[in-house]
Amino acid sequence: MISSIILPVLLQSATPYGSPVDPLLRPSEARPETPVAQPKPEPKSPADIRFNQCIDQAADNPEKGLLAANRWQIEGGEYLARNCLGFAYAELEDWPKAVPAFVLAAEGAEAAGDKRAAIFWSQAGNAAFVAGDNAAALKYLGLAVEQDQLDAMLRGEVHLDIARIYVAMDQYDAAKQQFVLVHELVPEDPLGWLLSATLARRMGDLALAKSDIAVAARLAGTDPAIALEAGNIAYEAGDVANATANWERAVKFGPDDPSAKAASRYLEQLQASVAE
Repeated sequence: MISSIILPVLLQSATPYGSPVDPLLRPSEARPETPVAQPKPEPKSPADIRFNQCIDQAADNPEKGLLAANRWQIEGGEYLARNCLGFAYAELEDWPKAVPAFVLAAEGAEAAGDKRAAIFWSQAGNAAFVAGDNAAALKYLGLAVEQDQLDAMLRGEVHLDIARIYVAMDQYDAAKQQFVLVHELVPEDPLGWLLSATLARRMGDLALAKSDIAVAARLAGTDPAIALEAGNIAYEAGDVANATANWERAVKFGPDDPSAKAASRYLEQLQASVAE
């Protein structure tokens, strides 16, 4: 039997929307969107300028970023300095320290009426998830949604994160409900359709799995992870020919991609079983 691909491998898929496994939405930036007319940006305050500089430094050199964030805290940088500190810890993958820094930053931003509180809470939630604290992750992501300050794309990303946590907790029905919201908010996000297809396959709903993976393939037709999952779904439906064709596409689309390597293993297993 060919084993099912696990969720973390799927999350390595490169899509135009990025991967929500990365909790580090740059606090001063949104994920790429379809270009639209943008209002004239408001002038940045000295604190915002320093915040961006601190984040840039933490991204380039996390150790120096820690020093810069701590120095700024001493000088009265408050919640923005704390967020930069959390960002630096996250860049170092020191999640036990990143989580409380993000939480304090979110609480401070919320108290100050800063609209970035929602993003800071989402960072706290994702960091907690990576740290293995699913209950805290759900709490913080819930607070991000409650702020009602995220645009449709970012709200969709948060609900996708919540769905992933429910999957990790084996609460598939709750995850399925979150994917409904994801598809309403970001219908053009192929990763959302890919992961909902994977969940549907796990739940034994192959009709829904086929429907969702077809949407994902339409949106990102050359993504190896999508081709891999299409093959997984076909295989479980007993369609070996389509499973083989999709796994071969996965290998073709990105030979060095983890999904392509998994597809290659599945093809080898399939060939070995036929030869026996």
